[in-house]
Amino acid sequence: MSSTSKNYWLCQLIGWTSVVLIEVSNYTFFIAKKFIPELLLSFTLQAIAGLLIMHGYRWYLKINNYQWQTNSSIWIKAFLETVVLAGLQTGSTNLIYLSLYGQAYIKEIHLIDILGNIYNWMRYIGVWVIIYFMYQLLRKSNETEKAKILAENNSKSAELELLKSQLNPHFLFNALNSIKALILIDPEKSRDAIVELSELLRFTLQYSKERLIPLEKELAEVEKYLSLEQMRFGDRLEIQLDKPEFIAHCQIPPAILLTLAENAVKHGIGRLESGGKIIIQHYKKNKLLIIQMRNSGYFEQIETGGIGLKQIRVRLGALFGEAAQFDIRNESGMVISELSIPQT
Repeated sequence: MSSTSKNYWLCQLIGWTSVVLIEVSNYTFFIAKKFIPELLLSFTLQAIAGLLIMHGYRWYLKINNYQWQTNSSIWIKAFLETVVLAGLQTGSTNLIYLSLYGQAYIKEIHLIDILGNIYNWMRYIGVWVIIYFMYQLLRKSNETEKAKILAENNSKSAELELLKSQLNPHFLFNALNSIKALILIDPEKSRDAIVELSELLRFTLQYSKERLIPLEKELAEVEKYLSLEQMRFGDRLEIQLDKPEFIAHCQIPPAILLTLAENAVKHGIGRLESGGKIIIQHYKKNKLLIIQMRNSGYFEQIETGGIGLKQIRVRLGALFGEAAQFDIRNESGMVISELSIPQT
């Protein structure tokens, strides 16, 4: 028996036992002024009949695929069905009294007694119906909400996979351009560059399976990329990369920092005859990891930054909502790219 079924039967037994205790106490202390064993038997039998009727009603709701919707019509139906159920319970009560007291009971029963019994049972059955309907409505609402969240998550996952598929050729195009330039300058170094590129490509193919990766792993790939670019630029490219101890416990979306490094080289260092520097620093603020990349150059506010920068904001939004931020600006002759990523 499932936990739901166990809880259902437990509630049924507690509910109908309470009905027996309430009615027996009412007759004992306020009506008859004494305890009558036959009344205990009578109300116990009525409770058993009520349990069977309500269980049958539950079965009826299930096989008719009851539409659990939060509107006024469902409560009108609930009220009408409560009247019918109270009528059935009153009929079973009369049969029980007839079996206990015989023909003498029939002579004493009147229409007003039947209506009174229906009203009396409506109090108990109405509570049962309200609780059961509220439970089903809440369950249906939770299922709808879960389905909505699942659909949103699936949509975000599909969106992220699309973004990753766009970033792979984007990265490859930039890296191959760097190697092409390096071949013309230093064929010897270009062979080492191809090795670096193969390792980077392996990374970009593997990260598509991951939602988040360790920051240290991402930084290792960024170092490989910048090493590849340093082969091309030589002394024209200066790199400063800090690695504080806390980054060992940090995670970020894969290739997001690599994309910023590409952007810094392509749109910053690559446009300066004298070259420049790239500085990567990390900070911790409450539960936020802040990564700041500074590079020589000037960021034109009207620039879109290509696929890379546009997709950074989209990816962060899909993964973290408004909790993550990305900002790029000019400051003191440098381009500042700043990521704020929540950490658990």
